[in-house]
Amino acid sequence: MAALADLRGGLDRAWENIQSGWRTLVARAEQAITRFRPGEAAEQDEDTRALLRSSPGWGLLAAEVRETAEEVSVRLEIPGMEPGALDVTVQDDLLRVSGEKRAAREQTRGAYHITERAYGCFERTLRLPARVDSERAQADYRHGVLTLRLPKHANAVSRRIEVTRT
Repeated sequence: MAALADLRGGLDRAWENIQSGWRTLVARAEQAITRFRPGEAAEQDEDTRALLRSSPGWGLLAAEVRETAEEVSVRLEIPGMEPGALDVTVQDDLLRVSGEKRAAREQTRGAYHITERAYGCFERTLRLPARVDSERAQADYRHGVLTLRLPKHANAVSRRIEVTRT
């Protein structure tokens, strides 16, 4: 009986670890999990449409948002895109990045056994920590990472205010 109790205790601890890990993953990545909706499938052959149907429809677009006194910088992982296929807009304190990740089949023979990459139209919205001047914003896409440098709006730039004795 002691062996059964030990086994039950070990399984309970393992299950608690799985639950804890899952809660941590969801808490840290829930904003980054992004829906990919079917895109322009009409121009694709049947094999590509089959690939799109078997794709998960969800992808992870992980972000880093960093603020300094002068700017907000954003790095967003979006692998497999062309820079011209990305649409980036800023409105108030919201950054919206959208686009369409198209399936590009490099081989026309064979069958897929694992399809974990997401394809289609996506949109990711991030709340910025400060108002930015979108007129002076810069964007660069390299090695699957979109990097944005967003200078703070003149009214949003923090500055030190000297306190004097009166």
